Formats: sequence, C-alpha cells, structure tokens
Amino acid sequence: MRWRALLILSLIVNLLLAAGWLFLPRKQASANDDLASLNTKTNTITKTAVIVRRQFFSWQEIESQDYAAYIKNLREIGCPEQTIRDLIIADVTQMLREKHVQQLPGFKPNPKWWTNRRDPGDTVAESNKNIGFGEERMAILNQLLGEEWNIRNRPELSRTNDQHDLIIATMDASSVLRGLTVETKKKIADLLKRKLSPADSALPSRYAVAPSEITPTPFVAEKETWLAIAGMLSPAQFDEVKLRFAAHAENLREELDSLPGFDTQPEEFRKIFAATEEFDLQIRALANRDDPEAQVLRQKLTAQMEAATRASLDPQRFEQYARLLDPDYLDALELLDERKGKPAALATLYAINRESSSEKERIATDDKLTETQRQIELKKIELEQIKATALALGETLLEEPSTQPPPKAEPKKTHSVAGGESLERIAQIYGVDKNALRAANPNLNFDKLKRGDQVSVPLNLIYPLPPPN
Repeated sequence: MRWRALLILSLIVNLLLAAGWLFLPRKQASANDDLASLNTKTNTITKTAVIVRRQFFSWQEIESQDYAAYIKNLREIGCPEQTIRDLIIADVTQMLREKHVQQLPGFKPNPKWWTNRRDPGDTVAESNKNIGFGEERMAILNQLLGEEWNIRNRPELSRTNDQHDLIIATMDASSVLRGLTVETKKKIADLLKRKLSPADSALPSRYAVAPSEITPTPFVAEKETWLAIAGMLSPAQFDEVKLRFAAHAENLREELDSLPGFDTQPEEFRKIFAATEEFDLQIRALANRDDPEAQVLRQKLTAQMEAATRASLDPQRFEQYARLLDPDYLDALELLDERKGKPAALATLYAINRESSSEKERIATDDKLTETQRQIELKKIELEQIKATALALGETLLEEPSTQPPPKAEPKKTHSVAGGESLERIAQIYGVDKNALRAANPNLNFDKLKRGDQVSVPLNLIYPLPPPN
C-alpha cells in the first residue's frame, strides 16, 4: 500500500501549507508593529524561536488490513470523506484485480482470423466472469461506504490493454508470427496504429513540403505503412499480417460475415483475399475521382474482382455466394423464414422476386408513362407479386368479386294438374319443350300425374303466354 502512504503524506503536507498560509499574515502584522516600535525602542534584542512540532501519528498506525478500521483511522486524522472514498475504491478495486487477474475484461484476439464472429460460448463465459467481478466489488464497497458511493463517485475501470496490445496479442495467436521478436512486434503495432498526418515527423520524403500543402489520402498513408512493415518480415510473415490487419481483409471479413449461412472457411478466405487484393487497391486509388474515365475503369476493375472471386471458389460455393449478394434472394430467404414456408418454395419465391424487380425496373425507365400511370403500374406489379408469393407458400386467396352482373332468375309458373292432363298437354299449353318440363321437375313422375300435382313450368318470355285451357 505504498501509494496510499504517499497520498496521505501529500494530503498532510497540503494541510500544513494551508495552516502556514493562514499564520503568515499575523506574523507579518507583528513584524510591522515591531518596525513601528523602533522609533522609541532601540535596545530591543531579537531572538529566533525554533518550534519543534510533534508527529501525531505514523502511517503504520493508520494503515490496516481491516477496511473498517482503516476508514476509522482516516477519519480520526481529519481526512476528507471524498478522499477516503477514493482511497477505499481504488484499494478494493486493486485487491479484486489481483484476485480475478485471469477474469478481468481485456482485448483477446479472435483465433478465427478469417471471420469477425466469435464462438458464442466464449462470449458467454467472458460475460459471466465480468459479472462476478463487478458484483463482488459492488457488494464490498456498498458495505464499506454505503450505497451512495456509486452515485457520488463512479470511476471507470481502467483498461489494462489498448489497441496496441490487441495487435500484439493477435500476432502471438498466429503460429507464423509469434516467433517474431518483441521489438519487431512493437514496431509493427506502432505502424498499424499510427495515422499519417501533416504534423508527423516521419512523413515520407516526397511529402517534404509546407504542412499546409500536405494532403495525403488514407490510401497513400496505408500504402506507406505496409511498405515499412514489408521491410521487417519474410513474404510468408507479411502475408499473415495482411490477412489479419489489412483494410481489404477487414472489409472482406465484414462482407462474407454478412452473408447468412455462407460460413467462410480459412482457405476460401485466403484465396479470395490473394486474388482480389490488387483489384481492391486499384479501386480504392480511384476514391477521389468521379470523372467518366474513372467510372469506366472502376466498373472494369469491379468485374475483374468478381471474376477473381469466382475462380477462387468451387462452382457450387460461388453460386451460393452470388445468390446471397442478390437482394431478391435475401428477401426470399427472409420471407420463407418469417412465413414458415417449406424450403422447396425458395426457388419459386426467388423467381417471383426477380421477375417483379425486372418489371419494376422496366416501368421505372419507361419514358412513355406519366408519373400517375407509372405509380398505377407499379402498384399492379406489387399486387401480383403478393398474390404469387401467397400461392407459392401454399396460402389460399379470397375469391375475387365478379365484375359481371348476377344472372337473372329464370321466370317460372306453377301449373296445377287437372284431371286427365298429361306431359304433352301441359307442354302444349305453355309452349315449352317436354324435356324442359322434366328437367324443371326432377322429383315429379309425369307418367303418373294426378289431379292437383304442382308442375313448375319454365317460361319463355319471348312469346306471349297462351291462356290455359
């Protein structure tokens, strides 16, 4: 606890200086009175009085392994409450750091250098350790200082590592790089961490101009950094460093991680990176140009990068990669998951989305349409896409209301059979076909008609009805 002794001694010295400052004006006033009395007293003998002040305590008397006694001793010597809180918080935190030295949060390199994803189990275990450290610290300080300490004084836990340490730890996790000397690792970490600026004394010679004229781009700065690193390493070591820290490697990791279910393998990442690195550098060199020549060159380089990626992957893997980059395919995947559809429907949903996108693009570029017509056509496509999607997922659509008017009911007349009437006689009376009579009365036996039977007669209104006989 030597640092605590220094802090207490510093506090005591400050208190003594404050007391001396308060005493000084009185001493000066006494001296002025003495000077005034010289006009009348000339034989006054002046002596210097030396006052020896006793040390009222020793650090051993204050310091204690019992925190309650320690706080009591600090209060007895007049130590301010804020200082007591600071001392206790710092001491308890340090004590727990030593106890949980293997459990404290810190920068840990991801062993899977080809992806930014970590194993979920590692993250959960690390979180549980951090919770245990924080809960124990909170319980001890609440007991010693009361629950208000966390409101009045909430210091941030100092980090034991920074970006520099993470870079070195990442190199140590590589079998190719861990054999580098400590000095080489530190130099590489410094270069990767350093940002080139006009005030930097290590500017390349071609930037030896007035600071106001220096406008190096991030691309140029990165290029200079990698040239410096290349001079320290073998080709194999240099490739390993680039795979972990190059901007293109980081962008590639983010892109591949964003593809659901792709699960990039180490050798796949290595091949894609090696095949596309040069194209990426050339594209980034055009970042500040937007002239027609640069646009054409950028499109050409992008196509070449895609071809290089295709050559780096197996045909099936590239097909999966290309589809996962297609928004229409991703929408189909998301829809299939949301609606709990069958996997077999994925191809149909993808085809529907692609056809809809193609039609929307055609309508959007059709100059013959007015804005209102364009919006109407787009809404029609959207509606058709919704219907086709529902059918692909096995859903039943509501029947559309017919635009045709409902057919009018066929006019009919009920005839009461008189004695001796037959089918032929009734058909003759109303001018209808006998078969039509039979069809209109399926439950009536016309071969055995009886008086009073009710016959439904379909009427043809084109001709006037003859009066019944």
